[in-house]
Amino acid sequence: EIAANFHGSYFSVLAFLFNRIWPRVFQGFEYEGLDKVVECVKEHPVVLVPCHRSHFDYLILSYLFHANFLSPPHIAAGINLSFWPLGPLFRGAGAYFIRRTFEGNVLYKTVFRNYLTFLIRDGYTQEFFIEGGRSRTGKILTPKLGMLSAIVNAFVGGVRRDLYLVPVSIHYGRIVEEESYKRELAGAEKERESLLALLKARSVLRQKYGTVYITFAEPISLNQVLGSRKDAWRSANDEATEDDKRRFIRKLGFRLLREVNRVEVAGATSVSATVLLSAPHAALRRAEFGAGAQALAALLRHLEVRFTASLERNVQTDFRESIAFMESGGLVQRLSGEQDGVLHVPRDKRMNLDFYKNNSIHFFLLPALLAHALAIGKKGSGLADEVWWWLDLFRWEFPLPEREAMARDMDDLLDYFRGQGVVVSGEHDTIDREHVLTRNLLGILENFRESYWAAAATLVQLGEKGATRKALLQGTRKRFETAALLGEVCRNEATSSVTLGNALSRYAELGLVSLSRGKGRDQIVRPGPDFAGLAALAARLRAPFGEPPN
Repeated sequence: EIAANFHGSYFSVLAFLFNRIWPRVFQGFEYEGLDKVVECVKEHPVVLVPCHRSHFDYLILSYLFHANFLSPPHIAAGINLSFWPLGPLFRGAGAYFIRRTFEGNVLYKTVFRNYLTFLIRDGYTQEFFIEGGRSRTGKILTPKLGMLSAIVNAFVGGVRRDLYLVPVSIHYGRIVEEESYKRELAGAEKERESLLALLKARSVLRQKYGTVYITFAEPISLNQVLGSRKDAWRSANDEATEDDKRRFIRKLGFRLLREVNRVEVAGATSVSATVLLSAPHAALRRAEFGAGAQALAALLRHLEVRFTASLERNVQTDFRESIAFMESGGLVQRLSGEQDGVLHVPRDKRMNLDFYKNNSIHFFLLPALLAHALAIGKKGSGLADEVWWWLDLFRWEFPLPEREAMARDMDDLLDYFRGQGVVVSGEHDTIDREHVLTRNLLGILENFRESYWAAAATLVQLGEKGATRKALLQGTRKRFETAALLGEVCRNEATSSVTLGNALSRYAELGLVSLSRGKGRDQIVRPGPDFAGLAALAARLRAPFGEPPN
């Protein structure tokens, strides 16, 4: 059930199909950093840890290795992909299939760990997606640490001298699963992978999805990061050692995510989506859009983010190409009535655009929170306290930065804000609310605030008997629709099932609610030990970014 059965003929079939499909769907792909991986492969096993946004991810990486005369990686795949006819084809091309949970099955867990040890000992290149499934939102998901834990434990057993973990960023101009992701985020059930679903997917061949960018981060030596722990863990087997392992693996998991984000490229569609969805209304004058896009691109340049070729071109042409690309795909409508025109995002396309906005949102996270803290009058240490409060609340949304790194980055951003005129220096730093960068930054995280506010406002009404998680998500959406009619919220992408679910999980961590097993896979949500604090949290989240809480 688990093991791959790699055979050149199977891979040849897959390569043939890939070569036929690829030119019809994408304009090409560019990659960077593979040379560092090649050097590691010569002496040690390598484990690729890419972000996961599309089914094309593993096809692209396998083909890239094949095209560079490298042995394709053995890929940890969900058993849901083991369907005919692709299951046998994937297995023959290097995929091994694992169940979503090993809970209560000691034999399965033992067999899997021994298979993993075999792959590491024999030096196979491997690949696994630390997020688990594909990201429907476009940003990095909270890490699933089971696979990373199994790899670390197998390595600690002493099967190799070293092993390298390589974070990989994969960036798409557009993704083929765009519409299916939107349906799932709106509450529809995930469609099971099958031959029928595969046949339905043929429609993607009628469109072009731009260029794909693959960036390999600096390989991380597992032997080096473990240090003295390796021998200590091997000789001890007590609760203190297990706690140390869990802390180490969690820290390493988040480090891998931060590295993926760090080497992510910024694309024109992502910057354009960020400006359009950050606006307070559903439409934006063409001139305002251009100014906002240029301001965000300049900030990305200052942050030393790598640009795609498309973004480089659009910076030179005031984003005309990007507008045409989004307009041709139905993501944006151009309205008349103004000299330069008006750009309108249809309500049913905001969720689509939000995926591309989220591809680069981690670059704007700290600048947006710093702009908010300045706008509500925070000074000195209060700036960092306000920023960290939001980062802590959103810990299910974004990998938290190291505190020391955050302090350095905030100082750098403050200097940049002063140089751009965003912040006016005097006795105290004062932010210019009308500056184009300020206006855009204050709107970037609004959909997350609206999601978390809607979830808190709904949970305040929770009775002692509780409710199912599914019913609460439905109730939160209804509460959001009422708030939209009252003008309290305006970003439809805030009703994303993933973001609302993350808010609920975070509130459970904070003790505001408690989660227990219900029927099937659903959960029962009841008031938690700190439920009384929920009303105050909802009141604080009610104020838009840049406005002091009530």
